[in-house]
Amino acid sequence: MRAFARGERDAETLYAYRRAGAQVHPLLDAAERRRFDLTLSGKSPFAVPRHVGLELACAWNAFTLQTLGDRMLEADEAADPGTAGFVPPVTFDQVQGYYTEVGRWLGYASQAEHDAGFDLPAGTLPARLPDWSPVEPCPRPHLDAMIAALDALRLHAEAAMHALEQGTPEADRSKLARLRGLFAEALSAANYVSGMYRPGASVALHEQIEEHAKRAIEGLYRVGQFISYPALLTEGGRAGAPRATGVKAPFHRTALPGEPGFDPWAMTDPGSVASLRNDPNAGRVIDEMWALDPDPAASLALWDEIRRAVETGGAVVARDERGEPLGFYFCTPYCAIYEAKRPLVIGDTPVRRGQHFTFERAAEGVRIGYPFKREIVVGNFRRGAAIDYCDPDQPPPHDE
Repeated sequence: MRAFARGERDAETLYAYRRAGAQVHPLLDAAERRRFDLTLSGKSPFAVPRHVGLELACAWNAFTLQTLGDRMLEADEAADPGTAGFVPPVTFDQVQGYYTEVGRWLGYASQAEHDAGFDLPAGTLPARLPDWSPVEPCPRPHLDAMIAALDALRLHAEAAMHALEQGTPEADRSKLARLRGLFAEALSAANYVSGMYRPGASVALHEQIEEHAKRAIEGLYRVGQFISYPALLTEGGRAGAPRATGVKAPFHRTALPGEPGFDPWAMTDPGSVASLRNDPNAGRVIDEMWALDPDPAASLALWDEIRRAVETGGAVVARDERGEPLGFYFCTPYCAIYEAKRPLVIGDTPVRRGQHFTFERAAEGVRIGYPFKREIVVGNFRRGAAIDYCDPDQPPPHDE
């Protein structure tokens, strides 16, 4: 009742995320042991295989985000044990933002561990933290959690940096010096915050510490990726960038409604779009799909991940035994069927090499209370499925 009166939200989902993300700790330990074994054999940390470096960087990102989420939940429980299991909306949104990203980074790290040819989309690393919750001042438990997370990140980064220094040969000492400088800057910021922080600080001091803490965490998050995979320094921070010589045109995101170049059929199978445009029912449900989507930007972000996978050779249009394209998925946006040429993570969905996948984005049943569907569909696809016009006024077939 107390939580309800305060407008707090049930944290059951967050606790489920916390349990699922706990696997990051053994994963990060195992990846660091693999790098340690390589350095023992004489391999410079600046020359570890690409997939090992990517695994470590992605595992570090997952560890950082998991740590931030865990510490925020713990701080809220300690500050208000009478409403344990419920959190303020601002805390819920912030922690959920961390935990939902953990799954993505864990997926990337797992792919890198098992596939020596794995790579990331251009510009993925070094990554930025999710945005901070837009609330002023920051709740006191949030600041307590930031300090606790900062201490954990600093200890881990210091240990990783020490191991890297011990394993770096003389030939790579100039590269090590640059990394030392970046780490010293991040460490100084973290130590500065720790020196400012006192439990129960005044509101004015609280706000100042908060700003310094945010910058320190962001700095450690970034430099931790360089410590994990030092080659990022020489790549200019462009993990996943094309290795061929020459300049490649930048990737442009798909235009949103109202923007120049917007095409409501952008996600439709190019080989089928002409015939579908001539189908008035298909045109109607495509328009309804756009009109009823509560977050078109999220849908297009998922679609752009597919586009990037195709552009970088990670996926191709799937073909049948005769070499013909499989065509489009039966539900909106009538997307093509693709085949993964390497392990992928599209959104939160892992796709194995050789597996077929597509994109479903549908308003089916939305007007009678069903949620808008936006997901990567993985499976065995065959020709001949009847087209579905995804009626917003009717329940999905499995609920009829």
